[in-house]
Amino acid sequence: MPLSASPAPPGPRRTATRVRRALVVLIGVLALVAPAGWTSSSAAAEGAPVMEAAVMLEGHGRVGAWMSIEVRLRNDGPAVTGELRLSGGAQSRTSFGTPVDLPPQSDKTYLLYAQPPAFGGTLDVALVAGDRVIATHEVDFTVHDAAQLVVGVIAERPEGIVPRIDLLPATNGSRAAIVSLQPGDLPERVEAWGPLDRLIWHDVDSGQLSPGQVAALRGWIAGGGRLVVAGGTAGGAMLSGFPEELLPYHPEATIDVAPATFTDLVGTVPADAADLPALAGQLVRGRSMATVGEQTVAAEAPFGSGSVALLGFDPTRGWVAEGDGVEALWRRLLPQRSTGPIVTADDGQLVNAVSQLPALALPPIGGLLALLAGYILLIGPINYLVLRKLDKREWAWVTMPVLIAVFAAGAYGFGAALRGLDVIVNEVAIVRGAPDTTEGTAQVYLGVFSPSRGTYQLEVPGGALLSSTLNGELAGGSGGALDVLQGDPARVRDLVVSFGSLRTLRAETATSVPRVRADLRLEDGTLKGTVTNLSDRILEKPAIVLGSSVVTLGDLAAGAQQSVSLPIRGDPFGQSLSDRILGQSLLGNPGATGGSTARNLVRRAVLDQLTFDPNLDTSGQLASESPVLLAWGTGDVLDVRISGEVPRRTGNTLFYIPLPMTVRGKTTFEGDLLRSSVVETDANFFSKTPQMVDMGLGSATLAYRPVAFDGEFHASRVVLGFGFFEGVPRATRGTVAPLDPQPCLDEETDAPDCEE
Repeated sequence: MPLSASPAPPGPRRTATRVRRALVVLIGVLALVAPAGWTSSSAAAEGAPVMEAAVMLEGHGRVGAWMSIEVRLRNDGPAVTGELRLSGGAQSRTSFGTPVDLPPQSDKTYLLYAQPPAFGGTLDVALVAGDRVIATHEVDFTVHDAAQLVVGVIAERPEGIVPRIDLLPATNGSRAAIVSLQPGDLPERVEAWGPLDRLIWHDVDSGQLSPGQVAALRGWIAGGGRLVVAGGTAGGAMLSGFPEELLPYHPEATIDVAPATFTDLVGTVPADAADLPALAGQLVRGRSMATVGEQTVAAEAPFGSGSVALLGFDPTRGWVAEGDGVEALWRRLLPQRSTGPIVTADDGQLVNAVSQLPALALPPIGGLLALLAGYILLIGPINYLVLRKLDKREWAWVTMPVLIAVFAAGAYGFGAALRGLDVIVNEVAIVRGAPDTTEGTAQVYLGVFSPSRGTYQLEVPGGALLSSTLNGELAGGSGGALDVLQGDPARVRDLVVSFGSLRTLRAETATSVPRVRADLRLEDGTLKGTVTNLSDRILEKPAIVLGSSVVTLGDLAAGAQQSVSLPIRGDPFGQSLSDRILGQSLLGNPGATGGSTARNLVRRAVLDQLTFDPNLDTSGQLASESPVLLAWGTGDVLDVRISGEVPRRTGNTLFYIPLPMTVRGKTTFEGDLLRSSVVETDANFFSKTPQMVDMGLGSATLAYRPVAFDGEFHASRVVLGFGFFEGVPRATRGTVAPLDPQPCLDEETDAPDCEE
């Protein structure tokens, strides 16, 4: 018998062979089963709906801002009724959900809104029916801080734009994030546009945008966003989806334009530059940036606090794309963010403001002393004298417990009279608007006070986005997780409020804002002009703020106009903005003050929140480069309803409206009118604040620019001061001598040009 055919001897060797064969068969079975079980985490059970989910804006978010999550569910099995749920919000103290109804053979798309946590890059979306989890899916996201500029690019060929954008860093040194997007990546709610600061639209049909996306785009621009639309092969047809009131001009024809026409946009033009085809038309609003005769080929128009720029030429082709001028073009059209989200990382002052209720204050000491004195007198000498006169001293065993019970009831009545028996909803809102428009957004902090322990079902018609506060709760709030069901109305289910305590929550929604028109100019170091209230409501205690400079005005009635004269000067004493607007703060028990003083305490906390810098612990300035109108209003921003209760409403509303400004005549940009950012540094230690730079061995490159304003300027003089600089008027003209090289220390951190 051939050796190859000889039978294997019995024993352990044959057993090992059988084990190996069994393992091979088992691995093969697993290999066949694995694709069916591991293709998608959302299909955990046979016949379950298949889930696909992704964060819109290509997964980009910002701490404290909302992001939209698009979830697609395909159901080939039996009907499913349940909810989509995810945990997120501030430190994951909020569970978000939305109702789901999936008939057999259905394919539906749902939207969830969440706030990304500061740490981590994933969230789990779950489809839940009752207590059973049917499917799950993990979504990825990238978080940006409040100072970083995020630029979206929607283009037929994004590779022609994205690599050519080289913007200056933010004040904290962070570089801009350039994100390639598709029209379908844009959310339909303006609240979810918070991570995006600038948007470039190039050679893509805007007719793909849905009505919800167009409405969100309008609100985003009105709130400070900048849209840049660039021409391309699609011609004027690509503008069909944009509202007419946004565009500075309407293209009527394509013409050839001489290169010198674009000098103001791109700088020096190459000698061999050829003519460029460009969309041309009559200017409708805004100002022209390039013209051919009476035809406009590039223009920019403001809309609210933002703007829309329309470039009739294609910046990705020809000598424009190949030269250095394209860098200057994008820096001109994509400035740094100057007014980000009002509250994004730390809302402790607003939580404190919403907890300022008379019902939560300590009772007045006079009332307590009177109650205690009456108790001592009645249960002691008065009780004894009455019983002695009646010769019934033995009744003291009965009268004393009765008097104790009476005074206990009296103490309870005294407390009930102070705090009341009603559920109270206290609202503190910051409503951000824009000049000459009624579109705006509101950040609302709600405090729900209950005189007794209770569980409430809360509804907000209109579909506001609800979450827990960023910094937790005060005033005895339990701080338990919020169960939020998104939709219209938005709901908070089973909100537990402890005895005599306050639960706080945060809401954000689009809202209408009083229409305000301003004509302001910076002239001879003074902000001058007028402010007109075009709304039908009174603006209380208005103030105009530019940097550290403040001027307060009288109440601005409906249709009224007031003149503004604000000298721009620094604040050497570091006085807070709230002190400059409301006066010096009061000490003592807030609950013992009158209604107007208690209102000022709330308003002071709101202003302190607006000027709070978490990196410096304090600040006296708003996060805005332009003048800002701050005014107060009464009335509720949100219609808050509590099932089975008619709550008592209190509230304060601050209107925050950035205003446009022009510059006339000879102007010195210094102090509050100048902004700086770190381009690069190789120092072994570097720290920068708005007032000073502290650095170790090495070098740093800083960029300086004036605050944003409408118009252009020509620099005639640059002055640089070191140490305790005394201001421009005392500076002398001359050449700045370079510093001597640093001595070498024989360390890795030595500069390349150090001196031995």
